[in-house]
Amino acid sequence: MQRNDLTRRRGTINLTVLMAVLKFKALGFRAKARRAKTKYRKQIETDDRRWGGRRLKLSGRAAVPIPGEIFGLFELEILDLSTERTSGLDFRIERLPREIGYLYRLRILNLDVNALTSLPDAICELKYLECLTVSCNKLQTLPLSFKKLIRLESLHLASNHFQAFPLVICQMESLKFLDLSCNQIVILPPTLSKLKYLRTLLLYNNKINEWPDALCDLIELRTLWLGKNELKRLPIHFGQLKHLDWSNYPLSSNINDNPLMSPPLNVCQLGIQAIRDYLGSGIPKRSSL
Repeated sequence: MQRNDLTRRRGTINLTVLMAVLKFKALGFRAKARRAKTKYRKQIETDDRRWGGRRLKLSGRAAVPIPGEIFGLFELEILDLSTERTSGLDFRIERLPREIGYLYRLRILNLDVNALTSLPDAICELKYLECLTVSCNKLQTLPLSFKKLIRLESLHLASNHFQAFPLVICQMESLKFLDLSCNQIVILPPTLSKLKYLRTLLLYNNKINEWPDALCDLIELRTLWLGKNELKRLPIHFGQLKHLDWSNYPLSSNINDNPLMSPPLNVCQLGIQAIRDYLGSGIPKRSSL
């Protein structure tokens, strides 16, 4: 009987010691996390430029892998995780953790020059996001829930692996800037005309073979890059894009390196007025969708 009591007491002592060890380790982990969080807080800067806010920039060894502690920095408004080369080595983020959705105050997220093949659905929880840059990655699609980013005004997706235009973009009616240059897009959806506030559309270096007539309703466009595509003709109402003026502001628009026949490329290079004259100034304005 005494032996059984001794065994039970030893078991109780061992369990108590084990619990104490586990508690000590947990406290140590939390303390380490707090120290790391404090370290990143010390790196947060206030950005006074147009996209002002509480900003954190991580790159190189500091960003790969992404430190989990930064997802507790709820005050962040600008997070820059664009990569860079250090000492001849590449540091590229291959996966964005779903914890990115915790940073609910983010207005700007920069993920340029990484190796992302997809974006998590959690990114769509960033309801205050205004600018997202994911150029120079390996994206082929966007999450269907992307349309939840109702405040997004600027979307940068250049130099990815898009072969089809991401249709969910057509539901993001707050967009003013869209860059899909240097992809492999062939067809533009007519529903892109829903983006009534779009002022800049960059589609340089794709495989686009037609400009749908419905897109002539994008009358707020100030900048349009269509160079280095496969366009053979422009729709009859293309002249409605009256704010395009690459005859006086060459960088505002580009249509070179297309096999254009109607109008010919030499006419298109003269600007939107020359295109309008060629297509016929008497053409009635098409009704908006």
